[in-house]
Amino acid sequence: RTFGRKIGEGMAGDIRTTEPTECILWRTEVLTIEQIRGILSLVTTYEDDSHLIRNLLRCKECGHLYFHEFYEEIDWQEGKDAQYFTWIPVDDQESAENLSKLSVMEVLVHPSIMYDYPKGADIPRGPAWHGRKNS
Repeated sequence: RTFGRKIGEGMAGDIRTTEPTECILWRTEVLTIEQIRGILSLVTTYEDDSHLIRNLLRCKECGHLYFHEFYEEIDWQEGKDAQYFTWIPVDDQESAENLSKLSVMEVLVHPSIMYDYPKGADIPRGPAWHGRKNS
């Protein structure tokens, strides 16, 4: 079942996403950051900056692809940088490449696993699915 939205012409291009129903990350009720990091392996990197990392990952168990983004907002006053991690299941490498061309805010409209450590938080939020329909 397709659950992502397609980006129109003149923007980044089509982004094809499907519920990864065979993936352990989809089937697991309570995800851990260790589980996510342990099951996904690097396919390619689109951006590798100290405050923005974007790459394509593959599930070692089922082979499903995930676009991954790490984004950090710099806190110049207190040094408590907010950190945001997002994993978006994609159908193919072209969809991940198109996601890599979007702004940080545009990426957030897609169903994904999110793990956030906002400024001022004592503990991180997640990881958890966002934008997922109950199935």
